[in-house]
Amino acid sequence: MCSIKATLPLVAMAAAKFAMAASCDCYLIDGAYPTYYKSHGFWDFRSLSQYAGVPPVLDSIDANKNADFSSSYFNWESEFAQFWGPQNWDNGAEDFVNVNSYNNLYIEKSGDSTFMTMRTARLPKFQTSAEFESMDLLDHASIRMYSRTIGSPGACTAVFTYREANSLKDVQESDIEILTSDPKTSIQYTNQPSYLEDGTIIDGASNNISVSVPWNEWSTQRLDWTPGRTTWYINGDQTYTMTFQAPKDPSKVNFNAWSDGGDWTGKMPEGGVAYQQIQWIEILYNVVDKASCSSLCSIDADGAKPGSPVKI
Repeated sequence: MCSIKATLPLVAMAAAKFAMAASCDCYLIDGAYPTYYKSHGFWDFRSLSQYAGVPPVLDSIDANKNADFSSSYFNWESEFAQFWGPQNWDNGAEDFVNVNSYNNLYIEKSGDSTFMTMRTARLPKFQTSAEFESMDLLDHASIRMYSRTIGSPGACTAVFTYREANSLKDVQESDIEILTSDPKTSIQYTNQPSYLEDGTIIDGASNNISVSVPWNEWSTQRLDWTPGRTTWYINGDQTYTMTFQAPKDPSKVNFNAWSDGGDWTGKMPEGGVAYQQIQWIEILYNVVDKASCSSLCSIDADGAKPGSPVKI
């Protein structure tokens, strides 16, 4: 994991101007494992035609690493970057490089609407990909995105929590991962680590789940990281839950679209491209005790719309 540009100041989550509705000081999630969170964030990519434009795929590793942002929506002075840090590092592999590039994170227009696209493309000698991560660590979170994955086989698109460590056994991570080589109704749900440096597979960590909504159709993917548990949903319906290896410590939240040409992602055909496209992202984060709440809201109750919590 490569750190975000060191010269950028971290922004206090509670001070983020977009993060909290003025009339709410706590948020309660629905489902079998209700949990209270302190803060709310919402990013809407549906009406951003002023930033729309699809940059061409760049054909060298250096060009991808040194590329500018696709628009001012994503640059370091933007509101987006007050919470999220776009990534432009590579995996350092000798045989097949995967390089994250600002060029692969952009706003795309379709009809009268727009969405954010994360692109990963296969060039003759390397893969170019997209990733961004929260600038700060979050103490548990409920993460939702209205998204779809389309394109060539051999890619992984994902949203996940991540707490890095010096060895795999100490990594803390919960994943929603879509492999474009898999059937369109298969999604990978994992509490990492799923393997160790010596090749040992950790049984029960990773689960390939058959779901009713194909991942190439627009749907709301949801990951609830609550104390001692991770639970996954699609369109509000619970699809899986597990306590095994649930993350414990504050972690970053990441989104990416990538491939390393390995056995797990598969090798994308040369010239192939895959995309994670997102209309909006909504997050509740930082757990609190119910007793500390005086003005409780919900993003799940009747009357709530994406980005518009209601009092309960």
